[in-house]
Amino acid sequence: MRVDQLWRYPVKSVGGERLTAATVGVLGIEGDRGIAVHDEREEVTWAGAVPALMRLRAVTLGPGVAELVLPDGRRFRSDAPDAAGRLSAAVQANVTLVEHQPHRPDAALHVLTTTALRSLGSTLPDSVMDASRFRPNLVLDDMPGDHATGYPEHDWIGRRMAIGTLRLRFTEGCDRCVMITKETPTVPHDRAVLRWVARELGNTLGVYAAVEKPGHVRIGDKVRWLD
Repeated sequence: MRVDQLWRYPVKSVGGERLTAATVGVLGIEGDRGIAVHDEREEVTWAGAVPALMRLRAVTLGPGVAELVLPDGRRFRSDAPDAAGRLSAAVQANVTLVEHQPHRPDAALHVLTTTALRSLGSTLPDSVMDASRFRPNLVLDDMPGDHATGYPEHDWIGRRMAIGTLRLRFTEGCDRCVMITKETPTVPHDRAVLRWVARELGNTLGVYAAVEKPGHVRIGDKVRWLD
């Protein structure tokens, strides 16, 4: 196996940025989900409540600061004085941007395989599939050829893996919700995806991993099992 894609999501429930390399700590990729969207009750909200969030993208500018990209291409900084107003207008909800600290070290990274994405696409040929629908941090190319099928990562729970200087332990499957039906900049709204995943995969697609040893990872890094 090797690393095929790396993703960081600077703002929770907002589209992310594709990376060529990343530094990974015990809470995940540096800068991942470091900003949250609060609703008018000053509580963390998500794309299930504000679907338009998934149509935006966010790009890291520095520690705790991101640039948000609207569907029409306009951009603004998360720390701009008018950021809350611009975001609220874009998503048609009263929201603000606040600093956020991830708090689940047992689910620090979300991992998918190219085989899982390809298998789901083959099963649902009328649905558009890419990583943005499922928001993984790592997509691993696990196939020896172009014909592997299935969802191999679901058998990894409890196993340990090395990627570059990084050491991971897979902890649990990723339970899915309405977010995988939402429109993103690259896929349309599609309820069929969640219906199929719930019915055929027990509502699980992908796996979470804890970081046993922080490190650096790059696209193309080879993967090896530690047990």
